[in-house]
Amino acid sequence: MAVTARTHGDRISPRERFAYDVQIRVGHLAFFGIGPAAVVFMRLLRGNAFEGVDEVRRVYHEAAATGRPLLICANHLTMFDSVFLHYALGSVPSYLRDFRLLAWNVPAVENFKRDPFLRALTYLAKTIPIDRGGNAAHYRGVLERIKYLSARGEIFTIFPEGGRSRTGRVEKEKAATGVGTIVRDLENPLVLCVYLRGARQESLGVLPHRGDKLYVRAELIAPTTTAVGLRAAKELSRQIVDKLADLEEAHFAALA
Repeated sequence: MAVTARTHGDRISPRERFAYDVQIRVGHLAFFGIGPAAVVFMRLLRGNAFEGVDEVRRVYHEAAATGRPLLICANHLTMFDSVFLHYALGSVPSYLRDFRLLAWNVPAVENFKRDPFLRALTYLAKTIPIDRGGNAAHYRGVLERIKYLSARGEIFTIFPEGGRSRTGRVEKEKAATGVGTIVRDLENPLVLCVYLRGARQESLGVLPHRGDKLYVRAELIAPTTTAVGLRAAKELSRQIVDKLADLEEAHFAALA
C-alpha cells in the first residue's frame, strides 16, 4: 500500500518534524555561502570539468516539477559523490530559488562523526546520518524518516549498492533492499537513475582525480512490481540497480 506523508508523520514525533523544518531553513540560508564555495572547490581548486550536465539537469528539473515523490539513485565511487552529484543536477541559483531541489543524503556516520567541521557541513547539506553498525531498529528509523520526508515532497539521493564499489563497477549483487522498501511504500514515485564517473576513475576513492573530466548521464524510471512485502522491495531495488548498470554500459560504449 502506498504511504502518504500524513501516515509517516504519525511515526515521526512533532519534535523531529520541527527539527527537520529547522534543518531545511538553516541549510537554505547557509547555502548562500556553501553553494558557491563548493563550485569553487570542484571547478577551480580541483579543476574538474563535467560532460552531460545540461541534459541531466533538464531531466531532473522536469521530474521534480511533476509533484510525484522523487528519488535519485546513483552509482557510488568516491566519498564525496554527493557534492559532485549536486552540481550535476543543478546550478547554485536554481538551488537558491528552490531549495527542495538540493536533494537530501544519507551519509555514513563513521565518515564524519570525528570532525566537527564535517558534522556541521553534513547537517547544513540536508542529511539523515546512518550508522552502518546500527541495529535493525536504527535502520527502520532511518527508512521511516526518509519515507516521511519523501512523501511530503523532499528529494533524496540514495546509493542502492549500500557503499562505494570495490570493483569500480556497478555491483548488482550488492543491491540493498532499503531503496526498494522506500519506493514500494511511496505513492506513485519516480526514480532518477544517475551514473557519474571520472575519466580516470578505476576504483573507489575519496575524490575524483584532480583535473579529471566527470561524465554524467541519467534516465528517469517508474519502477513497478506486482509482488508484495520483502519480495517487492527486492524486485524494485533490482530494477534500479539494473538501470544503473545499463547506464554504465552506455558510458563505456560511448567512450569506445
